[in-house]
Amino acid sequence: MGRFDGRAAVVTGAAMGNGRAMAVRFAEDGANVVIADIDDAGMAETARLVKQQEREPLTRRCDVSKKADIDALIAATIERFGRVDIAVANAGIAERETNCLEMTEELWDRTIDINLKGVFFTLQAAANRMVAAKNGGRLIAIGSIMGEWGSAGTPAYCASKGGVKQLVKSFAQAVGRFGITCNGIGPGFIDTAMTSMIQQGPAYEMLVDRTPLGTFGQPEDVAAVAAFLASDEARFVNGTVVFPDGGITAGSYSGRLAVAMDALRAGQKQ
Repeated sequence: MGRFDGRAAVVTGAAMGNGRAMAVRFAEDGANVVIADIDDAGMAETARLVKQQEREPLTRRCDVSKKADIDALIAATIERFGRVDIAVANAGIAERETNCLEMTEELWDRTIDINLKGVFFTLQAAANRMVAAKNGGRLIAIGSIMGEWGSAGTPAYCASKGGVKQLVKSFAQAVGRFGITCNGIGPGFIDTAMTSMIQQGPAYEMLVDRTPLGTFGQPEDVAAVAAFLASDEARFVNGTVVFPDGGITAGSYSGRLAVAMDALRAGQKQ
């Protein structure tokens, strides 16, 4: 028996990295999993891994910058599994940015549309279904340690992730009376495609040195936090952000981290 037997879990941005790890972890724990992304090949690989856990996932193409896509995703979840119990708003980008003085409207809008608007409407669509079902539920939004810090080179990304933190607080207040919780996860430097260029560059050793545990995390570390927040054990945890970051935010921010953020401007997806 898994802790999520009979429950349905939706994960956006599930084609790779943290999203894939969360989808697989929910399947390991018995959930019916919905894999959402715009990367068809990546979704197929995630689906293969989920099937290894003897779960048959629903794979759904979804551009989270479009509210209609999100609404259709949640509707498809209800049609397939009859319910939605866990919704993880994970889809996000870290595209090539520029400094605060040169940021373009196009790049600002694209980052905010995916990283913040997409999170809001994913949580909203899932929350409304949970409220109607009267069975409680778990909402989880994926932020970042960069929602705690600022970086001159990635203002849109930092603003979007800081906004996610505030959405978590707002939704927690809105849905708590219905037995629904909303929490966030703020990953530190995790070994994913998004951080691959950092690991090949000069910033890597500096970041490892500044992380008390002395290493980058793995997507499974993020998935473990998500599994806890989605579980009954976390029934009284609401409106908070958990940081699987190896302790890096326990210290003071150094402007030298802007060097590491240069790599995040290479357009890698979370």
